[in-house]
Amino acid sequence: MIAVLGRIAALTAVYLLVLTSVAPGDVLVGVLLATGIVAAGRLVRRPDRAAVGPSPAPRLAGVPALVGGTLVDMARASWQVAGCCLRGRLPAPGLVTIPIGPRADSAAAWAVRVGLAPDTIVVEADEERGELLLHVLDARDPDAVRREQLDSYERRQRRVFP
Repeated sequence: MIAVLGRIAALTAVYLLVLTSVAPGDVLVGVLLATGIVAAGRLVRRPDRAAVGPSPAPRLAGVPALVGGTLVDMARASWQVAGCCLRGRLPAPGLVTIPIGPRADSAAAWAVRVGLAPDTIVVEADEERGELLLHVLDARDPDAVRREQLDSYERRQRRVFP
C-alpha cells in the first residue's frame, strides 16, 4: 500500500512540476490522474512474477548513475553547441546509424536518453533492424560517434535498461 501511495505521490509531483502550479484544483486533478495511471498499471501487470524476471532492485541501483551520466552528457553537449553558436560555424553535422543489436528492447529508453543532449537528435529508432539513426552535430568520424554512444550505453544505461 505504501508503494502505491508513493507512486501516486511521485506521479502527482511530476504533474504539478510540469504545470508549475500547486493550486488545489491542479493537485486534485493530479491525484486523480496518478491514481488512474497506477490502477491501470496494476490491471495490466502480469500476475505471474516469475515470468517477469528477477527483482527490479539491482536495476534501480543503476538509476543514479544513469541520471547523473545523462546530466553530464547534456552539460557536455550544451557546451559544445554553445561553442558552435558563438563561433558561427558547425563542425560537420550529419546522420549516423548506431547498431543496438540485442539491446533493441531498450531502444526507446536509449533514444530518449540520447535525444536529451542538444548535439544529437534521434531521427529513428528501428527495433526490428536494431538501429538508431541519429543526427549529430559532428559526424566527421561516424565510428567515433558509434563508439561514444555504445560506451555511454554500457556505462550509463545497460544496468537499468538491459
